[in-house]
Amino acid sequence: MPMGRAGGPLGPAGNLPLGKRMPATANALDMQAPMETQEQMEAEAATQKKKMNELTFDEALSQLLPMTPEQIRQVLDSFKESRRASETPITDPVPKVEVKTVSLDPNQTPPVIKTSPGRVTTLIILDSTGSPWPIQDVSWAGKFEITPPEEGGHVVRITPQSAHNVGNISIRLVDLITPITFTLQTGLDEVDYRFDARIPKQGPLAKTPLIENGGLKTVVGGDENLVQVLDGTPPSGAEKLKVDGTDGRTSGWRLSGRIYLRTPLTLLSPAWSSSVASADGMNVYVLNNTPVILLSDEGRVVRASIAAAEGTP
Repeated sequence: MPMGRAGGPLGPAGNLPLGKRMPATANALDMQAPMETQEQMEAEAATQKKKMNELTFDEALSQLLPMTPEQIRQVLDSFKESRRASETPITDPVPKVEVKTVSLDPNQTPPVIKTSPGRVTTLIILDSTGSPWPIQDVSWAGKFEITPPEEGGHVVRITPQSAHNVGNISIRLVDLITPITFTLQTGLDEVDYRFDARIPKQGPLAKTPLIENGGLKTVVGGDENLVQVLDGTPPSGAEKLKVDGTDGRTSGWRLSGRIYLRTPLTLLSPAWSSSVASADGMNVYVLNNTPVILLSDEGRVVRASIAAAEGTP
């Protein structure tokens, strides 16, 4: 008699249905799922961190440099234009070179030296022979920056400190009892780049004349035309003369019946009545009408002729 299920060796458990075994691949997936999820989370976290860093950098850059490169260039261009406008002078003064004879007469008004902001005026002290006259000391008043000369020098530099100002300067010269004075005036229209002040006396460094006789003595006469001819701008009524036998540095004019000879050479003959010289060696001689003159060019005698210019009656 067959054994019943209840009496079988398994007893009641023999009646229970047998469970099915899970495939091996299902167990592998259950083990890999947590690992893949962790890697994805780490990758996502890294991506988010990178985005946050980029966002933080962009925000910091925006705070430090809120403008775009194009806007920055526009600002720099505007700044350049504003600076140019603020630093451009109101006017550009006309530069001039003045040659004045300083009168030692106390009744005469001191010469006026014109200065301008942003410009340096050079004051040169010369004697009647055109030689430097050494300066002993300098004193001044007004808003000016004054650079006195070195010991034994004869050049003073003047720079104004304001656009509109008036002052004066007093200079003591070596071997001259009377101090010389000048009025300093600041403006925007004209400026004396160089001011040659001539003392109507021979200074301690005066040139020794080549020949000593009646007329050959260097003096500064009261003729204002001398200075104009020395500057190369003779009076309007002066007649231009033709000088042959020398180079183009020598020229002549006839005015009021006298000849004004402008030359860097030394006049030997004929005798002249008055003369003036500049710091660069240019001379002007006043002499009577003559067709021939003798000049000295560094010891070499030069013979020149003077005649009316072509086309002059």
